[in-house]
Amino acid sequence: MRSTIIDWIASLVSEARSQAGEMLASVAVRRAMLWIWPYAGVIVGMDAAAHYGEATGAALPVQLFISQDHGFGEYLEYSLTTACAVMLFVMWRRLGPMAYLANAIMMVWLTLDNAFEFHEQFGHWIAPAIPLPAGSPVHANDVGEMMFFAGVGGFWLLGLASALLGAQPRAAVRSLFIAAGIGCAAIFGVLVDMMVTWGPHTVAQTQFEAWIEDGGEFAFLNFTFLMVVAFFHAERLAWRRPRRAAPVSAVA
Repeated sequence: MRSTIIDWIASLVSEARSQAGEMLASVAVRRAMLWIWPYAGVIVGMDAAAHYGEATGAALPVQLFISQDHGFGEYLEYSLTTACAVMLFVMWRRLGPMAYLANAIMMVWLTLDNAFEFHEQFGHWIAPAIPLPAGSPVHANDVGEMMFFAGVGGFWLLGLASALLGAQPRAAVRSLFIAAGIGCAAIFGVLVDMMVTWGPHTVAQTQFEAWIEDGGEFAFLNFTFLMVVAFFHAERLAWRRPRRAAPVSAVA
């Protein structure tokens, strides 16, 4: 049993190195970066300018904020997570491992939550039922939002874990890479967001921390998208590769 687990871990490590090399060498990733990153850089710059404007009293249009509902940054995030969901769903249909489907469902949920702010609605709904001591540095709705993300993340991790148990090393490693990207985005979206509201801050501190929060979440969503592009492109090349005709035995 112990040797089996060690062999499984060794196969995952070997596959992780192989997948990392494929991502770094992927032509599709470089093309996606050339198309998306210039626009993403403009969005991050506009977000920085908007936060600076808020800190100095020179307010700019709210659409420049990455976190603004239906702003420039959020529309790009909708596109990235939707594209990830489609690619992962196709990979599940063509390859079979349920790990791809679990991640596709998570991408759909991220898109819908980003668009309709389910976590914020839940936080305000449950806030009256969350007792906090007087003078608490965080608000009850912030705690409710964290509870919502913890619940959804728990269900996703359970589904992902069950899918990984029966997955091949390649599907398992790819799912772990995707989970790392989503997890890092969640750290900025939840924990750094709580830091912004934790205790007293100057206006400049609040705006800088909010920019770090929005930019970090935005960056890791971009990195996750590039990972999925690399995985999908590698499989697409394999699907397009012509099958070698089976040799015909000579008839005496």
